[in-house]
Amino acid sequence: MKRYSVLTIATLMLLCIAHLSVAQETALTAEEIGLRDAHRKYLKAWSDHDIDTIVEMGTGSVGFGHSTAFPRPVREKEKFRAGVTKFYEMMDVFKVNIITENYRVVGGTGMAWGHLSYITKQKDGPQREVYQRYTHIFSNATGKWMLAMYHRSIMTSEDLQ
Repeated sequence: MKRYSVLTIATLMLLCIAHLSVAQETALTAEEIGLRDAHRKYLKAWSDHDIDTIVEMGTGSVGFGHSTAFPRPVREKEKFRAGVTKFYEMMDVFKVNIITENYRVVGGTGMAWGHLSYITKQKDGPQREVYQRYTHIFSNATGKWMLAMYHRSIMTSEDLQ
């Protein structure tokens, strides 16, 4: 029986992981890559407190989930901006981390789904991390991906085991 060094095994494992990452990346169509980039931009805007991008991409969306920081559905740009601004006035920390992400485009509709976490700290409150599953539906009717509908639900402890 031939013995392999730890370094050889580690190198092979890294090559396999790199191959899977490249294979997964190339499995996306050009439209799905565009959707992925828009979705990441939208979530990064929440982490960066970039209200302009949040309002630009999210005005008109409807949704439901665990957050009740401001009224939904929000269809009017300035009301949405006021709600997001009020949300950030309550927070010392708000950061979104994508855990898993999946993308599918059919015609002018794109769906992003997976798992994410929020690191949050309201003013005078404890910092915590909340894990959620999400589904975000985008529309590309104007040549740009715009959030049309979203759902987020908290993952129970059984889901994390």
